[in-house]
Amino acid sequence: MLTAGVDIGGSSVRALARAENGSIVGRYEGRVAVEGGGQMVSAVAAAFRALRMPDCDALGVGVPGQVDPRSGRLAMALNLGLGSQAYDLAGEVESALGIPVVIENDVRAAALGAWDALRSTAAPPQSLALVNIGTGISSGVVVEGRLVRGSRGMAGEIGHVVIEEGGAQCRCGQRGCLEAVAAGPAIARAWPAGEAGSAATALFSAVEAGDPTAAKVARRVAGHITTALIWLAASYDTEVVVLTGGVAGASEALLQMIREEVEHRGASSELAARRLRPDQVTLGSTDQLPGAMGAALLAVDHLLRIEAAARKASNETRASKQGGRI
Repeated sequence: MLTAGVDIGGSSVRALARAENGSIVGRYEGRVAVEGGGQMVSAVAAAFRALRMPDCDALGVGVPGQVDPRSGRLAMALNLGLGSQAYDLAGEVESALGIPVVIENDVRAAALGAWDALRSTAAPPQSLALVNIGTGISSGVVVEGRLVRGSRGMAGEIGHVVIEEGGAQCRCGQRGCLEAVAAGPAIARAWPAGEAGSAATALFSAVEAGDPTAAKVARRVAGHITTALIWLAASYDTEVVVLTGGVAGASEALLQMIREEVEHRGASSELAARRLRPDQVTLGSTDQLPGAMGAALLAVDHLLRIEAAARKASNETRASKQGGRI
């Protein structure tokens, strides 16, 4: 069984092909500008074709936005030009490529990919939370090898939980959301010394250079993120918390600040200390493609479901014919 996964964002696309034994047999990374469903389909199809895998059995697509777990339709992919109107991305890509397609929120798919990458380690985790910190903030959770989606496909949307009452205006309409006070744009507002898209790098460079104002801003961001990680730990009791995204990868200093904050909060409470330990928080690998890998794994599951449904239908047809005989 050969499957492929495509991880598409507002400005980049990553893809890989996965053999049945788990090895990566094709890989592609490129830049793309997407605005609307038609361009999204074209970008996914182009990335898939770049893998040059004509015998691929199924494709998974990780995409930012809300994916309905029942219909598989996509909505609220705001940075890709899709609003509340549901869009059948899977159906459109299937028509373009002629193979089965399944879609999932990109961060949820990345969580599954990150969990898969740890399965070969000495102590593979049964559960994992991945928190992506970039232009926005979101998370994905894997429990006992299964992705947690929720009833409406919104499990893990911690970026829009209010963490600072009366805080900065969020693009979702609320004030003080985690995303509004700790994501990339919030850092750029608090530390405007960096160039567009590099505020976090500039901030932590200043921290490492000993700037006390930068350290204050960074610790405030780290504190908000730590609170969110503790929420996740309290809700799912995961063994590992993986941080990814442009902000998370800007500097090891952020990880160190978060670990110190976790330790500080646990020092006064045995319960808090048991809920989340500093060593449970780690940075995701920068050279892997967890979003694309997670999407490819979901394609395997999707194909198995199709095959199981076909066998069931065949058995029911056979039983019906046998029951009709005299």
